Amino acid sequence: MNISKTKSDLWEYLAAECRPIALYGTGDGADKIISVLERRGLKDLIAAVFASDGFVRDRMFHEYKVISYSDCCEKLAGRDFIVLVCFGSSRPEVLGQVSKIASERELYVPDVPVYGDILFNREFYEGNKDSIEDVYSKLADDNSKKCYEDYINYKLTGDISYLEDSESDPDEEFRLLDQIKPGCFIDLGAYYGDTLVRYLNKYPCLKKAVALEPECHSFAKLKACAEDLEAEEFDVTCINALIGDKPGKELVSTARGRGTRALTNSNVELKNTREIDVITVDSLGLDNVSFIKFDVEGSELSAIEGAKDTINRCRPVMKIACYHRSEDVFTLVQKVLEIRSDYKIYMIHTRCIPGWDTDFYFV
Repeated sequence: MNISKTKSDLWEYLAAECRPIALYGTGDGADKIISVLERRGLKDLIAAVFASDGFVRDRMFHEYKVISYSDCCEKLAGRDFIVLVCFGSSRPEVLGQVSKIASERELYVPDVPVYGDILFNREFYEGNKDSIEDVYSKLADDNSKKCYEDYINYKLTGDISYLEDSESDPDEEFRLLDQIKPGCFIDLGAYYGDTLVRYLNKYPCLKKAVALEPECHSFAKLKACAEDLEAEEFDVTCINALIGDKPGKELVSTARGRGTRALTNSNVELKNTREIDVITVDSLGLDNVSFIKFDVEGSELSAIEGAKDTINRCRPVMKIACYHRSEDVFTLVQKVLEIRSDYKIYMIHTRCIPGWDTDFYFV
């Protein structure tokens, strides 16, 4: 079996092509992509950095003046350049703009890890090929196998046609989750409460829920959401904490948005921090756990370890995000099957670039 359809990865391709590169985006993703290009001796290929019209302003990013796409085309007129998209989005208008540029230029969305520093390149794939192929063989249906194969090929090449070929409607997951039984829902990474509302409204048999969110601004909105659900007679407990494999304390960022746990999950130096509790699923001491959603900023593996007793006792349906770390595509499945070997495993990707919103389902 050979899941990969390519002999080289994106970075090897760029090195062989030696064409100028224009970066689209100026955030954390662009920082990471510039870092990879620099490590591979390709940074000099960067000829321009552009942003969407509303984000151009008069500013610099690294040593590059941020310009618009039209100005980029004018600056590189007559030169055949490659566009690398450096941000993530599932918004239709943003994806539409990316598609428009892709119709005019050779465009890729590089896969760089959200957390950790392991790059999913050809060397990584070859070194973990047996584990990747073992997971593929364990997937329960053809749709999941196609999604997994396309996902691996996307991660290697940055070619978003692979993601588009395996896109599912967001409601496709209900085909798998309809096996949820009456009981308790644990929402790990509950954010504003959007998934809490989605699943409790769809499955009213989940009368009790525990929602965990470490980011303080999101947690305030989560509590307000929980009050509305309690008015509908759901029993919802909100916890402002991190999830892990053992109880303790940890310093986290006080900044808004992604990266709350950046102190342990990346090399980012944070100036403003606060101490927060770390808990485990097992420490909640819950019975009759029917469904667990894991989306916890690259800490999924340790969160599963901290839920071993609950998984063994209750055999809950589980939805586990597998896009934060390069190794998630096999280590998460291996960890769950170490605990219980009787799960059926599925994979679903919903529309998003890069390959975020990709999850394993354990039923």
